[in-house]
Amino acid sequence: MTPNYTGMRKGLSLAEMMIAIILFAALATVGLKYTKNYINTDLQAMKARTAAAMDQASQLTQAYKLYTTQYGPLTAIGDLNATATPVLTATPDIIAEMSLLGWDFNSSTGVGTGKGFHMTLDGNTTTVQAGTYCALWNHEFNASVETNVSGTENYGTITVPLYVADTALSYCYGTSTTSYNIIVKLP
Repeated sequence: MTPNYTGMRKGLSLAEMMIAIILFAALATVGLKYTKNYINTDLQAMKARTAAAMDQASQLTQAYKLYTTQYGPLTAIGDLNATATPVLTATPDIIAEMSLLGWDFNSSTGVGTGKGFHMTLDGNTTTVQAGTYCALWNHEFNASVETNVSGTENYGTITVPLYVADTALSYCYGTSTTSYNIIVKLP
């Protein structure tokens, strides 16, 4: 003999569970569609490119130190991966959205120039985007700096260091009427 059922059932039926899953999926789809409008994916991509350029600058600075220790003064960025002086396996790839030419090396130590690595922000960007890359670069090294340094500052005479680590000074400068430039100044 089976006992009589006198209480409420426990749990959900399969049909109820399927309806709940379909409703949650529909809500998630609608929510994601509207949330994407609030997330600036272009800015996130620009931050990722800036981080990649910072990584390249760090690699170049370390390679410069190794090169000067082993081989003497560096005269061109291509010397870092030359057959006779293999400090790097390859020079850093060009980040086309930021710069058409990538990094170059300025070996001059004269007044107003300064020895270091340089990237002109002239890639597939508008002036506003180049200015944003410049601001992102400076902001990474000094959170109080939201925009670039004064356009009157040049390669060798910047007076406010935005980033100093391992004796390398790094900053970005320029204006919307001139070009924007990322500098990694070396001692």
